[in-house]
Amino acid sequence: MGFHARHGSARVGFETRLDWSLDREIGIFPTRPRVRVGHETSMDDEQIACFNRAQSQRFDELHRRFLEPLPADVIERMERIVAAPEIRPGETVLDVGTGTGALVPLIRRYRPGRVIACDLSANMLEQVARLHPDVERHRVDIRDLELPRTSVDVVFMNGMFGNIADKQGALANVGRMLRSGGRVVISHPEGRRFVAGIARADPFPITPLPSPEQAEALLRAAGLAVRDYIDEEKLLICLAIKA
Repeated sequence: MGFHARHGSARVGFETRLDWSLDREIGIFPTRPRVRVGHETSMDDEQIACFNRAQSQRFDELHRRFLEPLPADVIERMERIVAAPEIRPGETVLDVGTGTGALVPLIRRYRPGRVIACDLSANMLEQVARLHPDVERHRVDIRDLELPRTSVDVVFMNGMFGNIADKQGALANVGRMLRSGGRVVISHPEGRRFVAGIARADPFPITPLPSPEQAEALLRAAGLAVRDYIDEEKLLICLAIKA
């Protein structure tokens, strides 16, 4: 691999914890027939549409829970996530799966010229409009977001990559929208083991976060090169760059 994967001293196995993150991510979807989405398989368009409608509906119902204050340690890890792509003043930043806009105040510290939020949930985006009225908002699957070619400098995919049905299609579109030298960050402030536990326990088809090898293959197919992969017990940051 052409990058350095940095692994923290994570515990062996997944420890189920009823804390802030687990309460929001495990068991929040009603039981339904499972359609598993692996790193090498995909849903058809009808399944993707059904999947996205179900996510939109459920997160519409839960959006107020995402307005609660975040624990200090989660905020600290999110600060590391936002620092990873080294946003420069005036750049255009896209926050995919923005939710209620938790990353937006951290992104603003770097004085971007334009901040764009993308989410499937109308209620989540309503909160973004209320809290951050200057942020441009799009209610759409990232695979189908129609921003102009080479119009974005930085893309965050934080805490949501396992929820994407068509990961290859999503990353291909991200690669299309990124300028040369643009950066994409796939991240989660609770780490890979946490998401793997959700994938095993939740009836909704959430997938584990990619390993270094999987990330390199997925991103390379989209014209992106992995530059850093930080894998700690409670943090994943995968940084890739468009040539």
